[in-house]
Amino acid sequence: MADVGFELRRIREAAGISGSAVARDLGWSQSKISRVETGRFGASVGEVAELLAYYGVAEEVRAEILGSVARSSGLEGAWVVSAGGVPRRQAAVEAVETRVRRLRQYQTAWIPGLLQTAAYATAVCQAAGLNADMVVPARLERQRLLAERRGVRYEAVLDESVLLRSPRSTSADMADQMSHLLELLEAGYADVRVLKLGGAVPTFAVGSFVLYDFRKGSPVVLCEAQTADLYLSSERDITAYQKLFRGLHKDALDAADSRKAIEDARRHWAT
Repeated sequence: MADVGFELRRIREAAGISGSAVARDLGWSQSKISRVETGRFGASVGEVAELLAYYGVAEEVRAEILGSVARSSGLEGAWVVSAGGVPRRQAAVEAVETRVRRLRQYQTAWIPGLLQTAAYATAVCQAAGLNADMVVPARLERQRLLAERRGVRYEAVLDESVLLRSPRSTSADMADQMSHLLELLEAGYADVRVLKLGGAVPTFAVGSFVLYDFRKGSPVVLCEAQTADLYLSSERDITAYQKLFRGLHKDALDAADSRKAIEDARRHWAT
């Protein structure tokens, strides 16, 4: 827990928050905060998740740190943590650049955060009841870090319905979002494939997920729900989701046809 405690302290200090403020807002004692950060107190997965929600760290950071806590606590497998309320602030903490070497994502509901425009991200926040002023800048910062990546690979499979569903966005904003996707493909920012609607699909996924491969430590799968997050870290689960993503990627359109599907969606919104 010492390494986790050190990282929690680094995150708190990077966010410019005092230990006494954290203790006051979470109803903890100052000494508990100190013991957690020095590794002298074995905080539970739930307690660490509460701290990370308070600091508003990026999804990649949550997955890595909670995976480490679970392994050190003998809880490797599956665990659920509350998604928390609106975080105090959104701290990227160099999430993509220094931690993740590969991201594989399947999304059925909306354009993934790492692919969103500011206008689309704002609309998603409004639809979800989140504070866009806190979330959107951090989301754009995570995109910047990924764009400047050194050896980070990002692969995404999007259900075609994602391209045709608007989260309170105007048609013009949706057209801009499709243009943004095409620009990211052109820049080599990500490998994005579209899973077409209709017809028989050999591979079926129950819901959206993100598979994180870290530079250090074991992979973690994140499945987000409305009020809580499900994390999976057992070797059996990781293997199953790796196989699932390979199947979805194979079933999706190839790169050229995926680009055409996005272009068609742009024309749809533009007219």
